[in-house]
Amino acid sequence: MASTRENIAKDIVAVLESATDPVAIRFVSRQPIASVDLSDHQYPAVFVRTGQEDRSDESMNSSTSRFGRIDYTITGLIKAEGEHNMDTERNRLIETIEEALEVDRKRNTLCMNSTITNVTTDLGDQFPIARIDINYQVLYKYTRGTV
Repeated sequence: MASTRENIAKDIVAVLESATDPVAIRFVSRQPIASVDLSDHQYPAVFVRTGQEDRSDESMNSSTSRFGRIDYTITGLIKAEGEHNMDTERNRLIETIEEALEVDRKRNTLCMNSTITNVTTDLGDQFPIARIDINYQVLYKYTRGTV
C-alpha cells in the first residue's frame, strides 16, 4: 500500500498529464528532466518532486492523529518559439498548472487543503529554454503508523 504522500504525488502527476488550458503539458515526470534530453515536441515539460514535510500532533490529547504539511516542487520547462516570447510561455505554463490543480484542492480526498505558495522563474539565460519552479503545499491528516 502506497503512503499518503506518494498517492498525493501520483494525483498531482495525473492531473498535470491531462492539463491542456491554456497550454497542453506534453511531458510529466517524477524523474528529473534535462532539457537536452527533450525533443521539441515534449515542451512544455513538468517534473514533480516531493519535498520537505512538517508534521505536528492534531491535539495535545491525541497520540495517534497527526497533521502533515508537504511541499511539492513542480518544475516546468518551456521552449520559446513562434509568436510567443519566453515570458509569455512561462506565464501560460504557470496558469495551466494553477488552473489544473485548483479544480480539486483536496487531491481526490487525500488531503484537507492544497495551494500554490510560491512561483519563481529563471532569468532566461538558456534561451530559448526557460524554467519555472512552483511550490505546491498540501495539508493532510493521518493516523500515526499508517503513513
